[in-house]
Amino acid sequence: MHNPKSTFREGRGPVTRFRQQFTAIRNGLLLMLLLIAQQAAAQSIRDKRVTIRYNYESLSECLKQLQLKSGVSISFNENEVSKYTINDLSFKETAVDEIITKLLLNTNLQFREVNNGLVVFAKTTSIVKEKKDNEVRGRVVDEDNKGIPGVSVEVKGSFKGVYTDNEGRFQIKIPAGRNLVHVSSAGFEAKDVPVVNDTLNVILKKDNKQLESVVVVGYGQVSRKDVTGSVSSLKGDELNKMNASTFDVMMAGRSAGVLVTKTTGAPGAVATIRVRGATSANGSNEPLYVIDGIPMEVGDGYGNEVYNSGTRNKISPLASINSEDIESIDILKDASGTAIYGSRGANGVVLVTTKKGKKGEKPNITFNVNTAADKFVKEYTMLNADQYHKLVTDAYGADKLPSNFNPYPGASTNWANESTRTSTSNDIYLNISGGSPSGNTLYSFSGGLTKNNGAIIGTNFSRQNLRASLESTLFEKLRFGTNINFSVNETNGRGTGQYYTLVRYRPDIPIYDAKGNYGASPDSVISNPVARMLQPNKLKNQTILTSFFGELELLKGLVFRSAFSVTSLKGTSEEYVPSTDVFEAYNKRKGSRRDYISNTNTTVFDNTITYNNRIGMHGINAVLGTSFSSLRSNYVQLESTNFNDDNVLNHLGGADLISIYKSGGTNSGIASYFARANYNYDGKYYLTFTGRTDRSTKFGPNYRTGYFPSGAVAWRLSRENFLLGNKVVTDLKLRASYGKSGSANFADFIWDVFFGAGNFYGGSNGVSNIEIPNPNIRWETTNQLDIAADFNLFNNKLRGSVGYYRKVTNGMIVQKDIIRETGGREQWDNLGDFLNQGWELQIGSDLVNKKDFAFLVDFNITRQRSKVLKLNGGRYRNLEEGQSMGYFTGYKTAGIFQSQAEIDALNAKAPGGAYQSANTRPGDYKFVDINGDGQITVDDGDAYIGKSEPDFYGGWNNIIRYKNLEVSMFFNFSIGNKVWNSGLKDMMIFSTNNNNYSTDILNAWTPQNTNTWVPRMAQGDPNKNSRTSDLFIEDGTFIKLKNVQVSYQLRNNFLRSLFLTGVRAYASVSNVFVLTGYRGLDPEVNSAGTNNFAQGVDGNTYPLTRTFTIGFTANF
Repeated sequence: MHNPKSTFREGRGPVTRFRQQFTAIRNGLLLMLLLIAQQAAAQSIRDKRVTIRYNYESLSECLKQLQLKSGVSISFNENEVSKYTINDLSFKETAVDEIITKLLLNTNLQFREVNNGLVVFAKTTSIVKEKKDNEVRGRVVDEDNKGIPGVSVEVKGSFKGVYTDNEGRFQIKIPAGRNLVHVSSAGFEAKDVPVVNDTLNVILKKDNKQLESVVVVGYGQVSRKDVTGSVSSLKGDELNKMNASTFDVMMAGRSAGVLVTKTTGAPGAVATIRVRGATSANGSNEPLYVIDGIPMEVGDGYGNEVYNSGTRNKISPLASINSEDIESIDILKDASGTAIYGSRGANGVVLVTTKKGKKGEKPNITFNVNTAADKFVKEYTMLNADQYHKLVTDAYGADKLPSNFNPYPGASTNWANESTRTSTSNDIYLNISGGSPSGNTLYSFSGGLTKNNGAIIGTNFSRQNLRASLESTLFEKLRFGTNINFSVNETNGRGTGQYYTLVRYRPDIPIYDAKGNYGASPDSVISNPVARMLQPNKLKNQTILTSFFGELELLKGLVFRSAFSVTSLKGTSEEYVPSTDVFEAYNKRKGSRRDYISNTNTTVFDNTITYNNRIGMHGINAVLGTSFSSLRSNYVQLESTNFNDDNVLNHLGGADLISIYKSGGTNSGIASYFARANYNYDGKYYLTFTGRTDRSTKFGPNYRTGYFPSGAVAWRLSRENFLLGNKVVTDLKLRASYGKSGSANFADFIWDVFFGAGNFYGGSNGVSNIEIPNPNIRWETTNQLDIAADFNLFNNKLRGSVGYYRKVTNGMIVQKDIIRETGGREQWDNLGDFLNQGWELQIGSDLVNKKDFAFLVDFNITRQRSKVLKLNGGRYRNLEEGQSMGYFTGYKTAGIFQSQAEIDALNAKAPGGAYQSANTRPGDYKFVDINGDGQITVDDGDAYIGKSEPDFYGGWNNIIRYKNLEVSMFFNFSIGNKVWNSGLKDMMIFSTNNNNYSTDILNAWTPQNTNTWVPRMAQGDPNKNSRTSDLFIEDGTFIKLKNVQVSYQLRNNFLRSLFLTGVRAYASVSNVFVLTGYRGLDPEVNSAGTNNFAQGVDGNTYPLTRTFTIGFTANF
């Protein structure tokens, strides 16, 4: 048997340099950690000196401030110290033990140094004397005196610990020299408790996560209860219940106003994301991503065309982020949040925060491993060889069959079975995080290995990533840190793995012929699916995201921060078509190779001054900053042919001819100045102002600078006297915002004249202008109004928000006609106006939240409407005033002609004697004469059929917990959108013998089978039944059980003895089922995801898969 293989030889120079850089960074981090550890070890607790002042504060608060300032762990019993108040004390460079001695004067308290920390306790009690295995019994209860099960009670400074039973009781042996226990449980505030006798009773306070959680916003953080804009927050743990290669896919259906559609089911495929609709015709409509403060634009900010074409040559930079590293995602949707990102905020901003270390005496180790199996949810049933032969014979006629029609008698191949599979995938993840007891140093290191094999043979995605996060506080007021993410991603089979072309290959062609060569169709220049899937087609990216920051507290509440980040992406694309390929043989070539090498480097330098303080009832949070960013990219494209050997000599040096050599690059930069001020009075009245000015190289001198202001107000009614203490309304806030953001997501320097080579005249290579410049080109600007209410009712039984938004984009860049004497036909200009508007509802409820049982529900729904307001003489693609950006036109149908008399009657009235075609026969589709001219013309094919944009979309998440068992079920839905089922059309309408068809075609119209919607079989499709029509632009409404996960959390004292704090086992299924009337494989599809004007197209490129996953997570 002949089984061709191919091997690529890679240059080692750039890779080696990249590894050397990474090694240098790694060694620097290790040295930094060593220096910090040495400094901390050299300074004892009692030698530490601090400057601090107290003024009418509780003793508890004084001790907490001292701990924060000094970095010394100070433990105490809240009940024992809460009754004391410190009136006025100040210390300057005073030893910690001297400060605490004066604080405890005139109290019944004393302190002692224990385990590198201080313990404050009452004089009437004493610290348990050191003795071996002192046995302590106790109980942990909540504020209602109810026992809390599963609480971790851990001897501080050791690995020894136990869990409480169902009544909250525990029994633990305290080793000699240990006198402090750490008590913690999810949903409660952790605390350190001194052991003063043989009985220990602990009260834990609930952690009100809903109102007190922190939300990440541009260049800062705010408490959720103080947010004045529209922000959707997602937790990493919840997202990771779904198994996906990229985190953007996991966001589908999770947030109101955020439409997420996975482009295909291919391994590593990304999603299309629209935050409150699209705003640009020429630019990309993907949001701006900010990863730990590092901005990232998919497509590098060069516009939709570059992003669309670049998917062949590059892997999305989002694939470099391991979802296991994500702590949270915050999505900024309104102008109040996005305006601070100025010219990049019109499409929304997705802020990704990765996991950081937490203070403690020992590291936390998390190890996760899972394995998954993927298979297509649904597939077409194709004709076998006998059915195919009969079909072609009936369509052509037995005496008119093509010559050599049956070159392989007896062959019958099910190409779906041969080219698809149930694939397996594996994911391994390790994280080590922690910090010093004082929290002065925090660290998190992680690594992951992902291998995702596709359901089509030869397709896969792999990722190897390392991440490091380090923060340290020195000299009380100085803090610095770094975040580094290094990733190597690779995909195989992206260009060759097309489900549509694989399953449609003729079934009467064998994989191999009698000579061991690949079988091939005599009437096609395409190799058979197995041969094609073995052809090398590889994309590889090396990505490093690096950021360094330093913070200095200038005055109380006033912090200066400087951050510098570098993002480097090196990509290679390698494709090789061997000499055995049918197309190569047809063109008399001995193999062809295509190489594409790209490098993109982005640098960002941010400097901010933040002021955060509360003066009486006045809360102030303000930030003033500058940002300077630059992006440089270059590429080399080579195409070569004629290789002497497919297996060894297929590198560039083995080619007889390099037919194409292209290279190029571009660079751009933005200088920005921004400010934001938040003010609130008594937690009731809020005011936010944000402003940013951007100066970009993408525009001419007169329009280089853009201004993007916004303002927001909010009123917390629940703080008013008339609602205080209300048993129904726990929290209620009204908010409104209005502002402007922008977009410059298109090619550089379209305002200036540029020339390109490759234009031949008289046999010589010359240059010509690339396009006609427009020196007046300027920013696309989006003005957005947002009005909403946030509520929490019945003490968190019902919570959520409801709001209305209206986005108007002015100066949308489109084309306009110009006189041809300029050397061109069209020119870019700011002419279009576009509208997005709708409302959002997001609600959640703790329907039941008991000790042993909980049922939690979250639901969101969005109503979205968009349309072109004005084109002002401009044009682009199929944009039309009054229509959305992604709408479908085509012919409308009125059934199938059942008789020749019906056709003759219409032909008699037609101006040319033919209503549709002279070849129209019974069994053909009857198309509707829209314009009433008596015949079917191309104008009738412009009828509006529907839009890809849904009327409603959203998601519904359900979590059921019983003791340690949890079941989560996540649904997403879409209502009112259309999907162009272009793949099905070609599967069931006969045109030629070159391809196979689905078994639907067996139901084709005949005089004996008239009750059908499948047209007659006729060679060449003379009536053009396959033209775009409402028969194949279908309703894509669906509700899908997107993901189900069952998990069990195991925590017991036996695991403690193995140094395990817990083990979680889980199993999940994605794409479980879908309820829809759509006739295609899956209505949740977007084959042309990167194309603004081809949304909602189902080309059967790579259908979605159902994924079965099992795995476990162990915590040490």
